[in-house]
Amino acid sequence: DVGPEAGRDLRGVSFCDRDLAGADFSDADVRGADFSGAHLVQSNFTNARLGVRPRTGIVILAAALLISIAAGVLIGYYADLVRDTAGSDDWRDQLAAWLLVAVVVLFLALLIARGARTATLVTAIVLALVAVVDIALVYAVEGEIRYLFAARLIGFLVLAALAALAGILGRIVGGAFGAWAIGLVAIIGGLAAGRANGGVAAIIVSMLLVYLSKRALKADARDRELYQVAQRIVTRRGTRFVGADLSGADLTGTHISRADLSNATVTGATLPSPPDPAESG
Repeated sequence: DVGPEAGRDLRGVSFCDRDLAGADFSDADVRGADFSGAHLVQSNFTNARLGVRPRTGIVILAAALLISIAAGVLIGYYADLVRDTAGSDDWRDQLAAWLLVAVVVLFLALLIARGARTATLVTAIVLALVAVVDIALVYAVEGEIRYLFAARLIGFLVLAALAALAGILGRIVGGAFGAWAIGLVAIIGGLAAGRANGGVAAIIVSMLLVYLSKRALKADARDRELYQVAQRIVTRRGTRFVGADLSGADLTGTHISRADLSNATVTGATLPSPPDPAESG
């Protein structure tokens, strides 16, 4: 029967529904520990290590790298496709390519200025209008509907946008394990875009996604949805206080953003101030 002890390694241990009032967890490593439903009134978690276990962190970081590579490759191929299409002798290809370039620029501008939610919603509407304009113009001049080609490019653009958002999310999750993780994931994604003939896209993708992920880690209101999703990924496998009673508990010196406090009672608890979700560990 594992019990609380200051400075003890308690990674992954379950304390669900236990009565641990006044227990001393100061300086203990409770990463991945589960305190769901536990009675932790007046308990001491000063300087305790919260968050995911190292093994889980490696899995999450590996997933972030895979997402980053996929995003880089897809965006690289998209950039290559648009470049070739824009240089075509067929005006229809040129029209489709430049309309999609305009949509990409709009998406990136909104992503930076207003965040992922607004960028996705507005771009989806504009993308639908662009498809109608492309099809209508081609039909008016050529008397034919070439929707298959437009649909292929639009589908590819949608996938590239989703991959970019997934890449940002991967960087946020990876960044929860330290600033070096953001750099590593970004470099891998940029190299992937470059290997996929992305050219300048590799540099743009790396710089933009690093900027946005760092901004999200600082809990910027524009990236609230991305940050919340990333936090759910991290906290779900991290230290859990779901439904626990932490009344009067002392959590000074902990990274409380790495724990799941859903439905927990924290009346009178001493929490880290100010909590810094961007702080590396």
